[in-house]
Amino acid sequence: MTDNGKQKLSITIRNKTKVLLQKECASISMVNEIGPFDILPEHANFVAVVRGEILVREMSGGVTKLNCVRGVTRVNTDVVDVVFLEE
Repeated sequence: MTDNGKQKLSITIRNKTKVLLQKECASISMVNEIGPFDILPEHANFVAVVRGEILVREMSGGVTKLNCVRGVTRVNTDVVDVVFLEE
């Protein structure tokens, strides 16, 4: 997706009962069993188990932080879905 020429991601973070965050963003930083990683626009599609702090960098430059004990993330064509299995 693009916004005035800037590429962006669409992210939805939810737990077992509700949506915690749903927005468009510039990038996302997470941690998996190997270590920290970033998701940028046009990232390869993948699925990973994540834990720890999730940083969502907004198009405006702001940052939203969420903490996850254990969750699953899926990236598919600039759409990122995260499900918290434990908060």
